[in-house]
Amino acid sequence: MEMKTLEVLEKVLKGKRVRPKTQYHYGEALKSLAGCSEEWPVSGVVIDEWIASLDRYSDYTVRNLWNYVNAAGKYMEKAYKVENPCKSASAPKVGKKRRRYFEVDELVKIIEACKSEQDALLIAALIDSSCRIGELEGLRVDNIGKSWIDVKGKTGERRYRLAENICGKMVEVGEASNGFVFVSRSGDMASVSMLKHRVERIVKRAGIKGEKLGAHTIRHTSASLIARESKSALVVKALLQHDKIDTSMLYIHDAEDEIQQSISPLDILGKRYAESKGNGDGDGIEIRQLEMGSAAIGEEAGRALVPVGSEVVVEDDSLYGEVIPEIREGVSVRPLLKTEDLRFMRDVFTDYLKLTDGKYEGRLRDFMARMLRKVK
Repeated sequence: MEMKTLEVLEKVLKGKRVRPKTQYHYGEALKSLAGCSEEWPVSGVVIDEWIASLDRYSDYTVRNLWNYVNAAGKYMEKAYKVENPCKSASAPKVGKKRRRYFEVDELVKIIEACKSEQDALLIAALIDSSCRIGELEGLRVDNIGKSWIDVKGKTGERRYRLAENICGKMVEVGEASNGFVFVSRSGDMASVSMLKHRVERIVKRAGIKGEKLGAHTIRHTSASLIARESKSALVVKALLQHDKIDTSMLYIHDAEDEIQQSISPLDILGKRYAESKGNGDGDGIEIRQLEMGSAAIGEEAGRALVPVGSEVVVEDDSLYGEVIPEIREGVSVRPLLKTEDLRFMRDVFTDYLKLTDGKYEGRLRDFMARMLRKVK
């Protein structure tokens, strides 16, 4: 059965129940392939040629594009008996990169860099539960138990263990903010992008430099602390709620509840920090401003959970500037802006005018007029 590549895209999006973000990725991948082959390929040779033409992309991006085309091919083969061309093609390889971890001292600095209750709760939750940052979006009081949180993310519903005192503080904060634990300055639910940028600002405020300074590195670091302390991949799987592991790991499910209640990355962090400072096993130690552990970074510390009070913190404006790429001399606008891009820009400008009482109204209006001018 001969088909157009874009026709395959239409059938895949119609037949598969996927999230909008996944639909977008299917579109990007198959539209890219359509630029190389208007007809749906009948052999892996065309797929290989398409992959070879993507030399300006990173290995990771190329592999992602290939994965979506392969998934589309599998669907078409199952639903329409159309041969999947990726079966006879070579899957692009991704060069392995060394995983980034925060050192114990760096993690301590991140905790100390928290200037508000929201910051403290966010960092404490990421360290102690090891959850993904996206899974904290929309976290409500109803999702919080005595020593666990129920979340939804890219891998479905998950339950992560979390120190009892952190859970209690989350409930207290959520009840005071329409049920949501993490909110924006306006009081609305904080989006994933807001939470990501909040973590990045805290890390930069802590003076830590380099690449991969986001929330996922905190998750990796928590896993590393657990792996080194327990020397067990089973414990790591239980804590991080991974879906896949070696076949021998299938038996971990019976022990997950017991393992989750016995492990706290914040407790381990406190002990390791004390050891690194020459305080032995940490008995009776007091770790300066680390007021957000499982009983404040280890049971021995005897401090409060998180800083009390929710004063408004004025962020360093320079940190916001680092989020947006600089505009260098001689740079021109790409002719690839889509309608939704322009609508997004319009919404941003509108919000900015509201916040600044119309400042730069004339310049923004003229700018949008130039952007929307039709080319004859």
